[in-house]
Amino acid sequence: MSEHDLRYIGVLLIEDDEDDYFLVGRLLTEISSAQYKLAWVQTCEEGLKELEKGTYDVCLLDYHLGSKSGLEILSKVEESPATPPIIVLTGHGDYLVDLKAMKYGAADYLVKDQMSGLMLERAIRYSMDRKKSKDALRESERQLKYLSSALLRVQENERRMVAAELHDNLGQLLTAIKFKIESVLVRMDPDETCARDLNAIIPNIQLAVEQVRNMYTQLMPTVLDDLGISATLSWFCREFQNDHPNILVESEFKVREEVISADLRLVIFRIVQNAFETMAAHSKAGRTQLSLVGENGYVKLDIGDDGAGFDVSHAMSFTCPDCALGLISMKRRAELSGGSFESGSAESGGTFVRVQWVVEDR
Repeated sequence: MSEHDLRYIGVLLIEDDEDDYFLVGRLLTEISSAQYKLAWVQTCEEGLKELEKGTYDVCLLDYHLGSKSGLEILSKVEESPATPPIIVLTGHGDYLVDLKAMKYGAADYLVKDQMSGLMLERAIRYSMDRKKSKDALRESERQLKYLSSALLRVQENERRMVAAELHDNLGQLLTAIKFKIESVLVRMDPDETCARDLNAIIPNIQLAVEQVRNMYTQLMPTVLDDLGISATLSWFCREFQNDHPNILVESEFKVREEVISADLRLVIFRIVQNAFETMAAHSKAGRTQLSLVGENGYVKLDIGDDGAGFDVSHAMSFTCPDCALGLISMKRRAELSGGSFESGSAESGGTFVRVQWVVEDR
């Protein structure tokens, strides 16, 4: 415990029995490996006020505070870097009380008449170490969430740039070549060999123009901004049906466009796009359903198919790398946009993805 030797460890005791206050104070003085500064309050209200200060390293909380339970404090304290680990103290050992305290977020549980200075020191040290690890993990998760969000923004910006290049440069260049050849053909004898050869080229150029248009529309559908999410998803379903005639696509859209922000529209489109791509590649489905419905302050997206089922938890653990990346990408997009994500699959067949967002009714 050498990292604490240079300062006092602040201990908050929330306890309504003065004898137990003296007991804890005496046990703390027996510990030679560190120095403790003990503060004592006797009620739930005082305890909550002290905890809000965020100035303590650890809190010792009596399970019974008069007519109230110390669990009331545990239930009201929000976990944050400023919140100290809380060790519950009780006069009687009770396994159910122990479980309940841990469920409410207690760092440890000690029986008063079994406590020694060594036991108390160990509980304080372990709870502080665990708190430090949890705070570090929470910070890492916060940074990971930020990086994931930043990567998605970079990805969308890159897609937007590539789409603009395809539309403004390659697409227009191919169209210009087609028009130029057609203008030359007008001045040529249609029976000439060169004219016939040029006429044979035009369908290929037109096909290239359409493929480029399809590429930049998939990368960044302009219809999303122009006509909204329902029209975009309808267009996407038609294109998917054309590309996969063996998969029947059923769709339902009942949502007010004004309640969905531009950013959320893009998130919804990307999740649908990702889900359909994964389904087409792995599920062997013959039918898929897509539903986007807005009701009671929520926007609900449902995607399902009748294909081969799979173990979602195994897929998420990268036993199927392509499936895992698809599911994780959808889940990450949903959660970063404030949505709740659910996915499942039955062994008998069929897979579903459900995402729900809270939206403000404008």
